[in-house]
Amino acid sequence: MTSVSKSEARSALSEIDSVTRRGMALKGYRHAGPFLMLWGVVWGLGYLGMARLAPDYWGWLWLVLDTAGAIGSVILAPKGAKDGLAVVKAWRMVAGMAACVAFILAIVAVFPKTELLPYIALPGLFVGFLYTVLGVVNASPRYVWIGATVFVATLAGYYLWPQHLAEWLALVGGGGLFLGGLWLRSA
Repeated sequence: MTSVSKSEARSALSEIDSVTRRGMALKGYRHAGPFLMLWGVVWGLGYLGMARLAPDYWGWLWLVLDTAGAIGSVILAPKGAKDGLAVVKAWRMVAGMAACVAFILAIVAVFPKTELLPYIALPGLFVGFLYTVLGVVNASPRYVWIGATVFVATLAGYYLWPQHLAEWLALVGGGGLFLGGLWLRSA
């Protein structure tokens, strides 16, 4: 029988912990992928609608699309957790989404509406920032890449193609979230 030193045991436990964390991160990516794909489609349709509809209809458009996205998110939510953890996570997700929507609406309500362009860019900047922060806080590099890409692409469209910002955000925001979802799902 071979005995194991304390340092060898610590090293083995550290390696087990590292593998466990990596496995959990990959599982989280695979679960998040379909959500990003869904919201990428919502985003793409919303911004294409903004490019085609008068601003008076934008609120209604986003209300319908966000409602469809929320229903889709509930459908995609993991089912069957015996301990109720899935229900708690679903409510946390809904509460987090509601807080984000409330924040965006508060900004829209407070800031002057002399120009529409900043309001078109605001969700892209916010979503990019949010995913970047989530990635940093949760040590999830793929979220950082997705968030930073959406953030930078939003700024690029704002400054380089302001007359086509809505179409640009449909492409890089909606398409980027969808492709990010595929990337997460493949993890």
